[in-house]
Amino acid sequence: MKRLNLIALSGLGLLLASCSAGSPALPDGGRPPLPTGVEVRFPAAPANAYLSLLTEDGQSVYQLSVPAGATRSEVDPDGWKAEEKNAQDVALVLPAGSVTDGAKSNIGDAQVRFLRWAMWRDGNTNGKRDDGETLNLMTHDRVAYASQPFTVVFKTATPDMQQTWKLKAGWSRAEHYVYLPQGTRTYLRSLESDPVQRYTLHVETPVTSQ
Repeated sequence: MKRLNLIALSGLGLLLASCSAGSPALPDGGRPPLPTGVEVRFPAAPANAYLSLLTEDGQSVYQLSVPAGATRSEVDPDGWKAEEKNAQDVALVLPAGSVTDGAKSNIGDAQVRFLRWAMWRDGNTNGKRDDGETLNLMTHDRVAYASQPFTVVFKTATPDMQQTWKLKAGWSRAEHYVYLPQGTRTYLRSLESDPVQRYTLHVETPVTSQ
């Protein structure tokens, strides 16, 4: 009986050793990667599609290939953390011609950085976003970084709009909300930090639209 037990244990040891040898070491002790909690949703992606996170002047700071037919992609927020160094004083990123309401604003020394999502199809498969390859998809929400919490209230003439930006410190999704109060021509728009980091791309619409 003892001999049989020894043989069984020996066989089990060889089996475990064989399984271990056949499975390469996985990062983080073999645990699957945790969700980042940040995702982008969109209509079914065409073949050779990519998501890009762009600066306001169209420079890509993060890029991700999207499988054909996919309708969502999880993205890695560590991929654009380096953009913190490019934050600017809030006054420098306000739209041209803005008139700030100093009584309602609390800016301090805050600096801010806005980034926007775009999707494009690599038609010539050269791995670069060329003219005409960006799809007609966008979101008015922004990936936003603020060096410290701030609120700024300002008005623009074109479009006729009063805006309130209220961001928390660090990175967040700056959620866009706009409406036109009855009996007025002045739109009210807000960009405010939202803890849910989910972005939804839709057909392009003006900033006066949801």
